[in-house]
Amino acid sequence: MSQTPPDQPLVGEIRFKVPLPFVIPIASLLVIAVLAIGFSQVLLSVPHEIGVVIALVAAANILGACAFIALRPRVSGSSLLELLAIVAYPIIIGVVIAQLGIGEHSAADEAPHGAPEGGGAAAGTVSAANIAFSTDTIELPADKPAEIPFNNEDSAEHNIAIYATPEDGPTKTDPLFTGEIIPGGETITYSVDPLKKGEYFFQCDVHPNMTGTVTAQ
Repeated sequence: MSQTPPDQPLVGEIRFKVPLPFVIPIASLLVIAVLAIGFSQVLLSVPHEIGVVIALVAAANILGACAFIALRPRVSGSSLLELLAIVAYPIIIGVVIAQLGIGEHSAADEAPHGAPEGGGAAAGTVSAANIAFSTDTIELPADKPAEIPFNNEDSAEHNIAIYATPEDGPTKTDPLFTGEIIPGGETITYSVDPLKKGEYFFQCDVHPNMTGTVTAQ
């Protein structure tokens, strides 16, 4: 008569109970991660001020619910559902606000005041003083019209001209852009036609020693 090996029940116990210490923490972490990511997406979808209020209210509700459960020896199923609703309602409000777009500013309101009306991007203001430019680099968007605000703080006349290479500057060969020469104390905004992506050379045609690099990107 065959007998069940004495270790057979132990094998069954290991098969069904040993994975639980691993499964429960992993499943808990996955649930927490999903909830945290989902809640963060809600906060990122609403205006900053509203997101702060929603986060504070949700945190207060969660702490209150945990305190209620800790102080009660027994909590009924209906009470748990009520606590869940209290915790979830700020998140639901956030989702509704995000879907309705409440508090969002229009793109026109958020556009920089210094942006040119013609749709081109404005570079930072370039100044001239003591026969020198205030910067040796100008960044412009590639393949788009752009504007360069220029402020001549010097007593001498200056301008900004753009060439393909540094070798073209001294001889003023095939300029890609030639800005109007303005006297000292005046300002002007140059409108530059689209430049292909790359690096170019700029100088003052009146004083060729005033030079720099234009980067279109």
